[in-house]
Amino acid sequence: MWGPGTTPPVVALIGDRYHNVDYIRVHFDRLFAALGTAYCYTANYEWFAAEEPTRQLLAGTKLLCIFRDGLIFPDGYVGPDAYSHYRTELMDCPPRGESGTWVTEGFARAVGSFVRAGGALFSCHNSLSVSLYSSTYRGLTGGAYDGHPPERPWKVEVVAGDHPVTDGVDDFMVTDEQHFVVHDSQDDVLLLRGRNLDGLSFTSDSGTTVKGTVSDVAWAREFGLGRVVVSTIGHNLDALWKPDYWRFQQNAVRWLLRQS
Repeated sequence: MWGPGTTPPVVALIGDRYHNVDYIRVHFDRLFAALGTAYCYTANYEWFAAEEPTRQLLAGTKLLCIFRDGLIFPDGYVGPDAYSHYRTELMDCPPRGESGTWVTEGFARAVGSFVRAGGALFSCHNSLSVSLYSSTYRGLTGGAYDGHPPERPWKVEVVAGDHPVTDGVDDFMVTDEQHFVVHDSQDDVLLLRGRNLDGLSFTSDSGTTVKGTVSDVAWAREFGLGRVVVSTIGHNLDALWKPDYWRFQQNAVRWLLRQS
């Protein structure tokens, strides 16, 4: 754990039931090494469960990356993909696998204050799920997770080609989860849009997007004196390491750290 005198410029909270810590760690190790930027990561969401501890953890840092959803499973579960009932028959007392959340309004207030005062937030892949459990956090990110179909090929289109985060980034194809989100703010700069070229549609969890093929993928926003980038790509390393998305992420970190 980091502390006084050892606080890195970037802190990352990563990993959940459906997103293994290892692939995220491998990705961030490579990304921040390429950027020449020190970072520290943890999977201990408990550290961020209240306002004051979160403020202390963010003190002295410049950028918080969140790459996890808002769910926890207090009673445990058989495995990350254990949906079939037959697997529970291998145990005398299988865990119920009922979900809860680690997210609190205190956490959200601390992160919001951090960004408003000049810090930055990079909301990665599935972390808009956190917005489902906190209206304060949703106000910070400008949107919320609303479901996704299975991984399949789709096109990522650059919308705001003149923004520093999309500098040198071209349209590209990706095989990934295409997340459909509720994007609340019209004032954000929409950076990337997803389009299923095969015409495969998806009805979002809330029904907001009915049989849609197009989704908002990434956007940038100012929040007080700070900056926020939201991007929903990233269920696998192949997607994270697509050359154009690799450039996008490097640009995003530089912009968030005010290096560009």
